[in-house]
Amino acid sequence: MKENDFKDFLNYLMKAIKNIDTYYFQLPIAGNEEPIYRERVYCYELYHQLRCIIDDSFPYKLNGEVDKAGHSIIRSAKKPDFIVHFPGNMKYNLAVIEVKPVTVNDRIDDLIKDFETLKWFLDEAKYYRSIMLIYGRKNNDLPKKIKEEIEK
Repeated sequence: MKENDFKDFLNYLMKAIKNIDTYYFQLPIAGNEEPIYRERVYCYELYHQLRCIIDDSFPYKLNGEVDKAGHSIIRSAKKPDFIVHFPGNMKYNLAVIEVKPVTVNDRIDDLIKDFETLKWFLDEAKYYRSIMLIYGRKNNDLPKKIKEEIEK
C-alpha cells in the first residue's frame, strides 16, 4: 500500500514542479543584474502547488518544516523542508523531502547536511522514502560535486 501511495505522491510532486513559474526559481533582486535562487520562495510555491493538486482521497497530509523538537517520540531538532505523513500516527510516515537550488554546489556542506537529515528520518523516524529535490539549471546539467555527493 505504501508503495502505491508513494507513487501517487511522486506523480503529484512532478505535476506540482511543472506548474511552478520560473519567477519562483530565481527571484529578481533590486540592484542585481541577474535574479538569484531563493530556496524558501521555491518551497512556498511548491507547497502551494502540491496543496492545489493533492485531493482528499490521498490519505496523507503535507506539512512544511515541522519542528519535531517537542515530539514525544522523535525528539530531534531536524526540520526537513516537507514531510508527507498521517499526523499522530508513526506507522504512516510516507516521505520526507529536502529541497536545494542547484547553486548548493557552492555550499556542498549544506547538501551533505540535508542528506544526513534524510537518512536520519529514514532510519530513526521510519519514513518510507526520502526525496532530495535539487531545482534549477547550471549549464543544463547537475554540477559534478552534487553528482559525487548523490553517488556517495
